[in-house]
Amino acid sequence: MALTVIPYTVNEKEKWNAFVKQADNSTFLFERDFMDYHSDRFTDCSILLLDENNLVAVFPANKKDSNVYSHQGLTYGGLILQERKNVKKLIEYFHTVFAFYKEQGITEIIYKPVPGYLSKTINELEHFVMNMLDAVVTKVDTAFTIDFRNELKFQERRRRSVKKGEKAGTEIRLDNDFSAYWNGILVPNLRDKFGTKPVHSLDEIQLLYSRFPENMKQANAYVNNEIVAGVTLLEFNNCVHCQYISSNDFGRDSGAIDLLFNNLINSYQQKNTFFSLGTANNDGNDINIGLCEWKEGWGAKIHAHFHYKFKTENINALERFFK
Repeated sequence: MALTVIPYTVNEKEKWNAFVKQADNSTFLFERDFMDYHSDRFTDCSILLLDENNLVAVFPANKKDSNVYSHQGLTYGGLILQERKNVKKLIEYFHTVFAFYKEQGITEIIYKPVPGYLSKTINELEHFVMNMLDAVVTKVDTAFTIDFRNELKFQERRRRSVKKGEKAGTEIRLDNDFSAYWNGILVPNLRDKFGTKPVHSLDEIQLLYSRFPENMKQANAYVNNEIVAGVTLLEFNNCVHCQYISSNDFGRDSGAIDLLFNNLINSYQQKNTFFSLGTANNDGNDINIGLCEWKEGWGAKIHAHFHYKFKTENINALERFFK
């Protein structure tokens, strides 16, 4: 088998984008127009993997010191594959990619695979590979996800809050008004309650929306024409993901935010398999129990997002499977 690793450059952009649009475990987040909006913050060291001159995988990654990361500007990543079958061949793909970085002087790789519910097919070989490499689990993100293949069962407390939102005269708009939400709800909330700010600035989120209008949406809740709650939505092949969820005190107390989610969940049920409410993680491996309870109230259950770390000196452990 002739395997070749090609470091990504802008000359490979068209080939890269065409590949990730049809890969088995890919989303639009891996398109370079999404990845590169914050290219000034990261030293990109992504690669393309060819098998007999056919592109079979890409690895979105960045370098920091002597470490390589599944791209730190993305929630997940890992080796993005054209198809995930033939265990022997796939293990050799992993080995080849990791060996390339080892030859570049990389000592550790931080690896975070795409969760199964976002892939076209389920294949969790990566976790076996990580085990063979003596990888350490450094973090587990808790992605609360509703599986639409099961009957929707909303908590009674959520149903009461939905009715409260209706009585308040809440209006739900899928208006893509990012400015109203960022300036009126999201930024003030994060600043005043947590002393933080959104990962994406308003300019960045509007730039991304201009590039991916079919995949990104902004849904807002209004009472008396004043915005009180909202959520940013990312639409994938079989899943819609909530990137930002926030409301002001009135939006929460009036039930407006619950009416917003009631309407969205019922709407997306008709065309998706999963509805992701995002994580309930605080910094590190801590978890927000109150937020867990709210997400569980919609029938969401945890899908784990694993973050691994391993030493490149361990990659020889994979060779026995294909030699």
